[in-house]
Amino acid sequence: MSDQINEQVTEEVAEEVAVESTEQSAEPKKGAKLAKIKAKLKSLNSVNNAKWQAVKYALCTASAGLIQFVSFTIMTYAFKNLDWGEMVFIIPMEKTLFVATTVALALSILWNFTLNRKFTFKSAKNVPVAMALAFLFYVPFYPFQTWYVNAVTTALGGEEWCSLIAEGTVMLINGVLEFCWQKFVIYRKSANTAGAKDEAVAVEAEAPATDAVSEDALAEDKSEE
Repeated sequence: MSDQINEQVTEEVAEEVAVESTEQSAEPKKGAKLAKIKAKLKSLNSVNNAKWQAVKYALCTASAGLIQFVSFTIMTYAFKNLDWGEMVFIIPMEKTLFVATTVALALSILWNFTLNRKFTFKSAKNVPVAMALAFLFYVPFYPFQTWYVNAVTTALGGEEWCSLIAEGTVMLINGVLEFCWQKFVIYRKSANTAGAKDEAVAVEAEAPATDAVSEDALAEDKSEE
């Protein structure tokens, strides 16, 4: 009888050991599967974030482009009957066209920089540094844009509608190049850091309040004693 009991116990122990060994061997496989799933989700999230970032940039840039186009159109027709003469900037051009192009571009830059920094790239990067890098982009592009608008306007006949076509096409070129500059140069290491900075500031603000509450509690405990 005791031999039968011992055999049953031995069989039960062997079954438990077999189950444990099976579970242990399955754990690395599960871990590997989970790691693959996490890596896949991470890559999908990064792709989706990049796509959404491009969409937000397009919307912000479209609004900046609208400001640039409207302001340029208003100044073009407002300066229509003015004769300020010509000037040489890369090539000879009318001063009214130079002023309209420059002012419209400045308004667009300020609007585009502010929106994209806050909403598209959500960067906590130092504003003067980021603005300096944004300005650096326009060191070569601004002369190109001024030359391009004047050259295309002259080639199409020099009418007001020719200036609008030239301004619209150069805005498209500007949008694509500036997105690459902002994403890979200005905000390459500081994208999506504004949220973390806000959380850190909130934690620092809560810390003194927590310390004050704990001190009050200690004071009450001592008074009760």
